Amino acid sequence: MSDQPTASNDRAPARDPLQEVALRLYVELCGHIYSGSATDKPHPKAVVELCFKLASMFEVGNLEFNPAARAARDARDKASVNLQNVQLDFAALGKPV
Repeated sequence: MSDQPTASNDRAPARDPLQEVALRLYVELCGHIYSGSATDKPHPKAVVELCFKLASMFEVGNLEFNPAARAARDARDKASVNLQNVQLDFAALGKPV
């Protein structure tokens, strides 16, 4: 057996930034909600739903109000290829030169 790591072990799983923001919100909110002595506390699933809604709104607001996030998005959009603008002539492939 080889001691070399395989390609699948080299890469970390892709991280969802929306999920990370929602998780941070969830941990903080649960700390505040469930540490108190109030008897009427929301169900944890309701807190999860709220956190994902807040995180998605944060992403929208981040692109609207944060100039660095807008610049990064614009640079990413410029670097990407829009396949709708690519024209391929497959008929020319079968013709002799």
